[in-house]
Amino acid sequence: MTWRQEAAKIIAEATRDLPEDATLAERKRVVDAACPPGWRTASWPQKAWQAARRDYLIRYGYQPRTKPKAPQDGGMPLFGD
Repeated sequence: MTWRQEAAKIIAEATRDLPEDATLAERKRVVDAACPPGWRTASWPQKAWQAARRDYLIRYGYQPRTKPKAPQDGGMPLFGD
């Protein structure tokens, strides 16, 4: 099992009893509280947790703060062709 799969399993278990009409803030609070303590200080577990958290919360209206991807056409080449 990967870190991300483990995180998704923990999040699913923690949010299993939430009512369908729970607000986004309530969902965030429950998900954040479910994070295992050691995962906040280690690199890969923290990245996996954030990815699984984002995947879960997007279904309920969460807007990630990531930059939109730049269009592929017309951009500068990476390796001066």
